[in-house]
Amino acid sequence: MTPEQYETLLQILLEIKENGEVGSYRVLLYLVPNIGIIFGTLLLFFLFQWWHKQKMALIQSGQYKPWSFDIRLYSFFLGLLLTFTGFALSFVFILVLGKSMAMLGGLIPFAIGLGLLTFYKQSK
Repeated sequence: MTPEQYETLLQILLEIKENGEVGSYRVLLYLVPNIGIIFGTLLLFFLFQWWHKQKMALIQSGQYKPWSFDIRLYSFFLGLLLTFTGFALSFVFILVLGKSMAMLGGLIPFAIGLGLLTFYKQSK
């Protein structure tokens, strides 16, 4: 929670206390994103903990089989995907908005995709 949000929440709470205002829904609206972040963080924590315990149990029982990851094939697939997505986005942004900062929304994935394709080509 940022200091501005905290001050706003505190101000609303003081208004409710002084005026007996029924519009306390505003407090709930300020708390919902924070509660969502807390629950999301807890969910991810327990999910990762469960995956870790599962992997440790597989290792202890001797059933764990590590899988290989082909970085070269992954970079080729992701490079193609980002290059063509970036090209399409750049083309649309140029047609709709002209030359503006919005072009970066397409040029950045295009450049990353070209970099990944270059890595694929160079890593023989």
